[in-house]
Amino acid sequence: MTASLPSTMRAARLYAPGPVVIEEIPTPKPGPGEILLQVMACGVCGSDVHITVEKSQFLKEYPRTPGHESSGVVAAVGEGVLGWGVGDRAAVWCGVACRECRACREGDENLCENFRVLGYDLDGAYAEYMRVPTSCLIPLDDRVPFEIGAILSDAVSTPYYALAVRGGLKAGETVAVFGCGGLGLHAVLLAKMLGSVRVFAVDVREEALERAAAYGADVLIRADLDRPYKAIREATSGRGVDLAIELVGRVDSIEEGSKCLAHRGRLVLVGIGRIRPRMPLIEPFVAFSHSILGSFGARKEDLARLVEYAAEGKLDLSRSISALRPLEELNDCLEDLHQKRGDPVRIVIQPNHRPVVPSGDRGL
Repeated sequence: MTASLPSTMRAARLYAPGPVVIEEIPTPKPGPGEILLQVMACGVCGSDVHITVEKSQFLKEYPRTPGHESSGVVAAVGEGVLGWGVGDRAAVWCGVACRECRACREGDENLCENFRVLGYDLDGAYAEYMRVPTSCLIPLDDRVPFEIGAILSDAVSTPYYALAVRGGLKAGETVAVFGCGGLGLHAVLLAKMLGSVRVFAVDVREEALERAAAYGADVLIRADLDRPYKAIREATSGRGVDLAIELVGRVDSIEEGSKCLAHRGRLVLVGIGRIRPRMPLIEPFVAFSHSILGSFGARKEDLARLVEYAAEGKLDLSRSISALRPLEELNDCLEDLHQKRGDPVRIVIQPNHRPVVPSGDRGL
């Protein structure tokens, strides 16, 4: 079976920092080693807000179709594509790595020296169709809904990589999560899934902490009412936590995170802010063998593992989908996220409402 593709499609186009324009553009054709994905879901990320509503980040080239957290159905395959056929379900790892630089050769494709990102350097998923290199595709199990497959690619894989890979979280360890927005809530959920015996959630908003409790946090700390490191040390009889993860990019939370560590404790920095943090006191840092680690994105293999966890029922993300909205409402969704209207975890855009061909009909 061969899918019948329209000559044009709807896409959200960004011509400059600000609102997107929903317009009709030619449907792209997959090149060698690429597939054409019919986009079934695309998560609305805070970084999308930066390049649109906030106008605080700029793309290298305009116009561009943004959107990087996606999943969908293969609608067409390009020359030389093996292992993928029309009708296959896929989650999309949003990075396009060169596969040749030292980082790629060592398995750190998220740190590729020639890294490109769908939705930033290449047209992304706020469209009915998107060209995707097959190197970015992960088979999406039928048991995983498209909206879950989409948010796994960033909102969930980023904290997973920070906890499991960079932080080296082991079962039985304790974790402090600084910042309980979308990434932080998933960090709480993942820490418990990975075997943390006690998770401390730190935020300035009561509603964020209440939601963190629903995701499995054991201890809730209001950072604007208490010194988090003191509260954590008091709750751990002075020991501190094995792993702290900072997802806000603020000087104060980085400092609090560095002060709440147990011996051989690790502080993983994920949040990016325009700040110049102060170094922690050297003596306790050296004396207790503390570590500060940066963490960027996730690898393709991390996304594949998360798809397995979701398919097996080990990772329940049903409460993470705050709303499913059509492409035409994208600007409203970006504003909702920016203003925190409704306190969303993840809003998901659905450019299409049904696959172009039945899922599983490979059409080879």
